[in-house]
Amino acid sequence: MRFNKKGVVLFIVLGTLLVVANLTIVILSLILSHARLTLHQTSRIQAYYAAQAGMNYALEKLRTEDTNWIPFPDTSPNTRTRTLCRSGCDVNEPDLPNSIQQVAIVIEAAGTGISSTRRLKATTTYTYTP
Repeated sequence: MRFNKKGVVLFIVLGTLLVVANLTIVILSLILSHARLTLHQTSRIQAYYAAQAGMNYALEKLRTEDTNWIPFPDTSPNTRTRTLCRSGCDVNEPDLPNSIQQVAIVIEAAGTGISSTRRLKATTTYTYTP
């Protein structure tokens, strides 16, 4: 019996191309997945530091006794909320990253924190589009 060597070589080449194509698809899928994860992590880090910056800004406003940042003593629940965003908020900050919509800072009354200090809470709203 004689085998057609050209036919066997063709199947080996096609099999090799199929394996290489599958490996390429898997590697590209991993790279794209990692890129999306990195972008999402970057958005989260930006949101974290935007909240930190908002807290520092609020602390400075309270330190200088800016009346726009101090809660009204006779109102309930005796808190004040200030919002930072690129435009149209209490504090306009055009240098915020595009992923950050706003930073909301809640300032509570004196005596609600440690050693009769004010409690502050910062919440960042951000978007992540894959």
